[in-house]
Amino acid sequence: MYQFKPEWQTALDDLCERVVTIRDSVGEAWPYHCEPGTEQWDTTDDGDWCGGHWVECLRIAGELRGSRDLLADAEERTERLRPYLERDDMFRAHRFYYSAARQYAWTGKPKYRTLALAGAYAVRSMAIESNGAMPIGTQVQVRSTQLFGRDKVCVDNVHPNLCLDWWGYSQTGDTTFIEGARRHLDLTARDFINDDGSTVEFIDYDTQTGAPGPHYTLLGAHDDSCWSRGQAWAVAGYLRAWEELGDPRYLNIGARLLDYWMDRTGPQGVPPWDFKDPALEVDPDSVPLDTSAAAVVVEQLARMAVKDPDLPDARRVAELVTPMIDGLLGHLTSRERDPDLPPGILRDGCFNGPRRYADHSELIWGTAYLLFALYYLRTGRVVE
Repeated sequence: MYQFKPEWQTALDDLCERVVTIRDSVGEAWPYHCEPGTEQWDTTDDGDWCGGHWVECLRIAGELRGSRDLLADAEERTERLRPYLERDDMFRAHRFYYSAARQYAWTGKPKYRTLALAGAYAVRSMAIESNGAMPIGTQVQVRSTQLFGRDKVCVDNVHPNLCLDWWGYSQTGDTTFIEGARRHLDLTARDFINDDGSTVEFIDYDTQTGAPGPHYTLLGAHDDSCWSRGQAWAVAGYLRAWEELGDPRYLNIGARLLDYWMDRTGPQGVPPWDFKDPALEVDPDSVPLDTSAAAVVVEQLARMAVKDPDLPDARRVAELVTPMIDGLLGHLTSRERDPDLPPGILRDGCFNGPRRYADHSELIWGTAYLLFALYYLRTGRVVE
């Protein structure tokens, strides 16, 4: 289905080297985003919503480079995330899936399994009882945004909220995880996906009746826009749901969402920050791209490619990984093309378009998802 190209190996090596240079730059802090060419990282004290991603970057780089120091740092940082287990935040699923759950897969240490399961049950308990929707939480942690509540649901949640559901079920067989995930997936398909295959970002629900209110945006261009990273979470979330459950409905939804994407980006798949930004009609070159959104999709396509799906429709989707990887590598610095910059910088990420905050930046989660994808494709295995 795919051939691991020499240039992919170079990119994987460069990304691992980049992990090391970032670590040297930020020290004990947690990397967030950086303006290419400055090497001045904006950092956090606690990892924010993507601390788990950094842990897994360190683990992968440590494995591939044979570095005990990097592997030890990944373990130590997993322990540093432990105090945030009780934070009422949808991103606990990402935080503990990419740290504790994957540390358990790598080390076999029971304490990491216990920590990840605690996170899985804590996140699952957030569901709105009346309709099964997974909210963002009262302590949701994303710098540059100020929106929170148990009544607020975003399109992202079919990926961040559900990662630990899939893992928790695989570990325990507790059908609460699967039943809860299905309720949220089906609600999102009903309320967040438009007829044309685009998505809306936010809906507030009446927690007593489960009824939806009007949709709106926080990170998109306008309330009826289609924020590309939200679309990416939805693509990856439904394709992952198909991977876990084998339900063709979710494959069909994910493929339709991806068709909307590819129709507007071409085969290399790097999108504008918002597919419906009015500026696209006036001056498309002025509209920021978001490579981190493409990386989210690529990581899921790489999972599917490695698992070699048998269904023709799934194979068609997974085969998009090759041109999309190639498209992203056009935004990755290399020694040949960018002699004045460190190799392995994934440029052109857009964190917060409306605020023009880190909108042409190296984003740590973009680096992470591209690294994860290349790791799967190179090793032929997917870390659960």
